[in-house]
Amino acid sequence: MVLQIFALVILVVLLLAALFIVFVLARLPGQIARGRGHPQADAVAVAGWCSVLLPIPLWPLAMVWAYYKPHGHGST
Repeated sequence: MVLQIFALVILVVLLLAALFIVFVLARLPGQIARGRGHPQADAVAVAGWCSVLLPIPLWPLAMVWAYYKPHGHGST
């Protein structure tokens, strides 16, 4: 009985850790874009969250977009 409760506690802890990691990774492109002053930071943030909710791999594209600085914006 004690072993089953211990296994359940470990399972819950691992599930919470996985959810936390997904949350942090979904927020990361938007945070990077805002920190770099990206003119489309909100759109980058939405792409980061959509990559979690939709079954298409948008997260790598959102990360590249967060680091991409369009021409004509900011100093050269």
